[in-house]
Amino acid sequence: MTCEEFDISFDVFFNNITSNQAPGLNIHEKSLFLTKAQDEVLKNYFTASSKGNTTGQGFDDSAKRQADFSTLMKVAKCTVSATLNKIDRRSTVYSFPTDVYIVINESIVTTANKDLQVVPVKFDDYARLMSKPYKRPLKYQAWRLLNSGSTSGNASVKIVEIITNPGDTVKDYNIRYIRKPRPIVLGDLDGLTIEGVGTTSESELDPILHEDILQRAVELAKIAWTSTGQDNAQIAVQAGQRSE
Repeated sequence: MTCEEFDISFDVFFNNITSNQAPGLNIHEKSLFLTKAQDEVLKNYFTASSKGNTTGQGFDDSAKRQADFSTLMKVAKCTVSATLNKIDRRSTVYSFPTDVYIVINESIVTTANKDLQVVPVKFDDYARLMSKPYKRPLKYQAWRLLNSGSTSGNASVKIVEIITNPGDTVKDYNIRYIRKPRPIVLGDLDGLTIEGVGTTSESELDPILHEDILQRAVELAKIAWTSTGQDNAQIAVQAGQRSE
């Protein structure tokens, strides 16, 4: 859908479900609901077990799900970051690209042209692994730990530590990821912005997801209009049971 189609369809559906009793929404309000709906759809569709994913199909579970994310998929080389305090003195610190949203997989090419698969390690698993006699990744593997991050303006930089085996020197560290989509902005916001964008911005997601985004945005608008007092908790519960 174009921004104009989103705008017209939003008004039609919103007025239908509220029986024309709700106050009209301006461009900024509709853009906020559409952008939030876009983020929710992405997160829910990526993980099969998400409460908003009623089909139970995650990113890798069907060809359609992969197509859903295809317009946002990128491959990038991570760069060595400035020296930081590290949890593991053997590690090398890298920074992710600023538009990283969800990392799919990662790999390393060593200076000896050996390929290593990067395994994300949770902090409790790291503590357990470090209590064992062999405190290293398996052959052809490297560990990745999250470190601190930084935010500058609207860009967020994620910092990670990469731990390899002795003799494995990293040449290239590459990641495949879903990038952060631009917000959906239906028109000029007259000095206001959504995630730094204040002028018309089309949805970057595959068109097959536009109807889902529109439906969820209208649901969110209805929830915002009807949620008052003690009804908030019940409405929030109902909001989680949707047709995504």
